[in-house]
Amino acid sequence: MNIPKIIVAVLAAWIALPGLPSALAQNAGSGLPPDLAPAAAQYQSAVDALAAERTKALDQLRQPYLTALAAAGQKATRENKQGEATAVVDETAAVTAGSALSPAPSPLLPRGLSTPRGYFLREAARLDREYAVHAQQAGAEYLRGLTFYENKAQAAGQTDLLKQIQAEKARLAAPGGAGARPAHGAGKSVVLNGDFTQKKADGTPERWTAGEPGKGAVATEQGVTFLRMVSADKKETWFIQYIDRPPDARELQVSVRLRSPDFKGQGPYGIVIAQRDAANQLVVRDQPCVLKAPCPVWKTMNGTVLIHPETKQIIVRCNKVDCSATVDFADLRIEAR
Repeated sequence: MNIPKIIVAVLAAWIALPGLPSALAQNAGSGLPPDLAPAAAQYQSAVDALAAERTKALDQLRQPYLTALAAAGQKATRENKQGEATAVVDETAAVTAGSALSPAPSPLLPRGLSTPRGYFLREAARLDREYAVHAQQAGAEYLRGLTFYENKAQAAGQTDLLKQIQAEKARLAAPGGAGARPAHGAGKSVVLNGDFTQKKADGTPERWTAGEPGKGAVATEQGVTFLRMVSADKKETWFIQYIDRPPDARELQVSVRLRSPDFKGQGPYGIVIAQRDAANQLVVRDQPCVLKAPCPVWKTMNGTVLIHPETKQIIVRCNKVDCSATVDFADLRIEAR
């Protein structure tokens, strides 16, 4: 995916040319004033280019696996293996439609498909991660451009324009705004209520257990929910979820969006994953998605955790330690591979 060149070329153009014709602004159809609409249109163009490249790459990636599925289906039909033939038909339909595939294949799927299937799952996850990173870069460039216009509006005393710019920046900084959501690969997320849309009567998220001394609750901005953790001291604070080891999984693909505008301290905040064995002894503790600095806008984080052979249980923590901060977590996904 040769995306970064597209982003740089398209977005640099409108940053360098703040006086684009108002006619282009009107055609953008964004509802923004003439000074901002060209920038919004160029940003959308960059995002559309990203999506088109991703779609094209995924279409090409599907073809080898679909070819292998077709051959396996024909073989199963010739040998009158109805169960295998049905499993191949179901898998073909899911791949063609772009539906999420389970990390573990159907037990009826021919074993000869394990290699092309594994390759498809790994490469699809890689493409999604690349898309998330590049879309995040596009969103960051757009936010920098808006800041440029914001400074001009402040210097010129354009109060109404300044309010519109600030509203646009707030929209982009919210979950689902600037940047991509975490990579949604070809598998199902094993973490429950990772989007934090379900909450208990006390406001904390369902399926999660809180750790003291900090506080946390589900919050909503612009129709999108997230977990907000608040702690005035530097003691470790967390929300935790226990997951049985997914069968046959060798690694976990982790993705989340993080935000902390008032971070003070040294310690990290983000996602921590621990593994325990059959005797409930700690095997390893990883930090696949953490930050150690203030982050005033949402940042997409992606990471990989290798599962050890002796691991029986996965422990997922939305965590902060050695820092006083308000930390927001959104769109947490963990896919087993």
